Amino acid sequence: MAKKEVVETVYGKYSKYEVVKSSGMLSTTFSVYKNGAYHRGSFSSLAAAVKAAKEET
Repeated sequence: MAKKEVVETVYGKYSKYEVVKSSGMLSTTFSVYKNGAYHRGSFSSLAAAVKAAKEET
């Protein structure tokens, strides 16, 4: 079962973006949630996920 944890929060003018780390048995991926709902995902690094979230603002 995957463990999910919010590792970074980016605030935009109208939205809140959260970078969520999903740790599984064999891999770790990062996804971007916008206002609590899945928005973009499956980034292999935290830096790439944060960059994607900042580009949305």
